[in-house]
Amino acid sequence: MTHSPENNEILKRIMQREQEQLLLQSICESLAMTENRAEFHRVVNSELKSKLEFEHFCIFLYQEAKEGYVLFYSSESSKSLQFKDEVIKTDFFDRVLNSPDPVLIPKPEIIKTGLQYIVGEGYKNTIKKTLFCNVPSKRFQAVLCLGYSKDGKPEREDLRLVRQLCSQLNITLTNILLLEKYIPLHGQSNQVTQDEKIHIPAHDMGIVGSSEPMQQVRNLISMVSESDTGVIILGESGTGKELVAKAIHENSGRKNKKLIKINCAAIPENLLESELFGHEKGSFTGAVSQKKGKFEMAHNGTLFLDEIGELPIELQVKLLRALQEKEIERIGGHKTIAVNVRIIAATNRDLQQEITKGNFRADLYYRLNIFPIYIPSLKERIEDVKGLAQFFVQRFCVKNKQKIKTISAKAMRTLEMHNWPGNVRELEHAIERAVLLSPEKTIKEIAVSSYNDKTYTTADNTVIKSWREFEKDYLLSVLKFCNGRISGDNGAAALLDLPPTTLKSRMERLGIKKRHYLS
Repeated sequence: MTHSPENNEILKRIMQREQEQLLLQSICESLAMTENRAEFHRVVNSELKSKLEFEHFCIFLYQEAKEGYVLFYSSESSKSLQFKDEVIKTDFFDRVLNSPDPVLIPKPEIIKTGLQYIVGEGYKNTIKKTLFCNVPSKRFQAVLCLGYSKDGKPEREDLRLVRQLCSQLNITLTNILLLEKYIPLHGQSNQVTQDEKIHIPAHDMGIVGSSEPMQQVRNLISMVSESDTGVIILGESGTGKELVAKAIHENSGRKNKKLIKINCAAIPENLLESELFGHEKGSFTGAVSQKKGKFEMAHNGTLFLDEIGELPIELQVKLLRALQEKEIERIGGHKTIAVNVRIIAATNRDLQQEITKGNFRADLYYRLNIFPIYIPSLKERIEDVKGLAQFFVQRFCVKNKQKIKTISAKAMRTLEMHNWPGNVRELEHAIERAVLLSPEKTIKEIAVSSYNDKTYTTADNTVIKSWREFEKDYLLSVLKFCNGRISGDNGAAALLDLPPTTLKSRMERLGIKKRHYLS
């Protein structure tokens, strides 16, 4: 069978794209396994250089304190793994950050603009052009510079590869910066002053999600962290309340002190008072020695009281006194102990309802409820499922020493359509199970729980769902029937006798996206 020139060209392009994807996957797998700059240096010089055919590779990070960029990494030598002292102040990097495509600059223009420092001392004679690209990140501002010895403009596929490389570099650099806690700027010293650190919002640590509800959570964390105000974190089980508490502590003035955690539901009632306030030797049977409580252990730091709604009513009085008087007494003790503790509490219960039932003291509630932060359930931010799933896949692949896997479109749709009664914790466990069970590079199926606390089955096998789930299923069926068309004579809005704007508003509220009804 003979192929026409047009078909041959199409086949050629398909093969090129397949090779490009394989190359990109290989690059991403190598970068995803790096946890420090030494490993990063090895990957750049042993793998990336041969695959992308550059002569020089360097990354610049914006340093907020000095209002300029510093050299984070250079491929010139292993001695370049520390920051350079020199601060580069130029509007050129702003041009790169604002450009949707990589910016190509020939060598004469680099020298003319005074940016010859960028090309690197060892390659000034060989580099003929430099490609600059923004590393997209919400945590830092970074510019990647690739120096080439060959003439001519880069091919379209080269630019595609560089753009996708930068997306992976965002993840890799974030891992390195966060794992190192801070970035050394001078020599080999690990001690740097506060204004020398690269500005990375610490409250982003471990908190994944770009949806509007999670942006609001981040804003609240930023607002309250620097103060000593008490915080109560509200939300369903498995939404990540402990991560938020940790983020608040890490951003506060107490971050160099301890964050002490106690789960009020996990400790037997007869031991909880001792855990909180401590006891003296011989104060009760089994008290063979003196013991400090969590309040004393958290002195000058932060005390996280998880599941505060489970605290017995009699202990609530003592907790209220400790919060108001800033002092405690150990069980069996006769002297008061002053404590300077910031309290962060968390609960998945409706405390106002518990007050009505007589299970929670109103005065303690008002003392705790100074700055509430509500963590939305996963079904309220279903657009974050994809990012969370990819984050967990990478984490568990690294943990289990497997190559980084991808999630198929079908499996991702399964995740996005699930109700997630167990929230992020349930998603995390589902991904871990899928990573372990999938022998291939692509995870094609992900088993999700059939449990739904708002779905019931009657004796005649009729499924009863919550109104929200019923409405969502109904709208999806109508949208599929209309081939995804919303407005117009044959659109879903006309069929439902609704204004198109109303239908779009309901779809947004229910988390319905195009990918759910167009397949």
